[in-house]
Amino acid sequence: MKLETLAAACLALVTLTGCDTLGDDAIGPEGGVVISVDGRLTVDIPAGALADAIEITIEQVDDEPEGALGPSYRVEPVGLVFETPVQVLYNYSAGGMDVAPEDVTLMVARTDGWNELADRSVWDDEEIVSASALYLSTFCAVER
Repeated sequence: MKLETLAAACLALVTLTGCDTLGDDAIGPEGGVVISVDGRLTVDIPAGALADAIEITIEQVDDEPEGALGPSYRVEPVGLVFETPVQVLYNYSAGGMDVAPEDVTLMVARTDGWNELADRSVWDDEEIVSASALYLSTFCAVER
C-alpha cells in the first residue's frame, strides 16, 4: 500500500471514528489498521497476519528511550505474534524537533531494553518513519 494511501485512510478513520482503533471491532484474518488517539502511531496489519479476531489497542506511555522524538506507544496485547510482519508507522513531526531524516529510527521495547527495528524507512516529506514488526510491544521514534 502506498504511504499516501495509508496516511489518507488513517486520517479518514481518525476523523470518522475519533478513537484509537477501528471502532471497537477486533482485527481479524482480513487485516486492518489501528491508530493512536493522537494519530501519531499507526499499525497496519495485513490480511493473513492474524488467524483469529483480536482487539488491538494503542496507549501512550511514559517510558521513552534516549533521543525520543515524541511519546512512546504500547500496542496491546504486548507479545502478540503475527503470522506475517505488520507495518508500524510513527509521525515524528508533531514533536516540533528539526531532525534530519537519516537520523530518525524506530525503536521497540524488548526485555533487554530498547532496540532499533532493522528495516526502517523514512518519508521525509511526511516526517514518518516506519518499520516492520512480528509482534506487539512498545514503540517510539528516536534521533540516533
